[in-house]
Amino acid sequence: MRTILYIALSVLLSVTSTFSQAKIEIVGGSSFDFGEIYLGGKVEKKLAIKNIGKDTLVIGQVQPSCGCTAALMSENKIAPNKTATLNIGFDSKGFNGKVHKSISITSNDTTNKTLNVTFTATIITVLSMEPQFIYFQSMKLDSTASSKIKLTNNMQEAVEIKSFEHKIQGLKLEIMQRKLMPKESTEISVTYTATSEGMAQADVIINTSSKKQPRIPLKFFAFTAHK
Repeated sequence: MRTILYIALSVLLSVTSTFSQAKIEIVGGSSFDFGEIYLGGKVEKKLAIKNIGKDTLVIGQVQPSCGCTAALMSENKIAPNKTATLNIGFDSKGFNGKVHKSISITSNDTTNKTLNVTFTATIITVLSMEPQFIYFQSMKLDSTASSKIKLTNNMQEAVEIKSFEHKIQGLKLEIMQRKLMPKESTEISVTYTATSEGMAQADVIINTSSKKQPRIPLKFFAFTAHK
């Protein structure tokens, strides 16, 4: 009889403890889609984090899966039946196509200590590039190398390439045709003279007439061997 009473009391205490603790909930669900984003664009999303428990919810770490994502809570302690805001920012620079990212949230909710927020996005661009970056390897100091980048207009309207913007010493870019009709392609001739040793990394900005994507980033990498 005592054993049965002990078990019943233990179960009752366990149930009481469960109902009295903090409990985290993301209003509207923990997954969402940013939809289509033009390459280089930045987007933001606000999620409501609610405490549906009976004790104060304490948020510990809020950890994005990569540096492209920023996540910040409006407050770290949430009273029962109250909400706080999780501000999420995503920078599409350097991505292409479908992207999957996540944010982990730790709290004092013992039934769900780590909650994952996941989101997707589809990165598109006015101009597609082939290859998608400029890369010169095994350069020697003061040597010159060249390559070509194919540009294609993905829009249903004409796009003009106005200019190239960069701060890379020794880099020159020349384009064969500045105005591209829909689905039309052209080439960029790239010439680089190595002026310093080691790894060089920067962005070339392609300024266009497109209102949807007036500035398109193009990655540049070069490695010059030490003498």
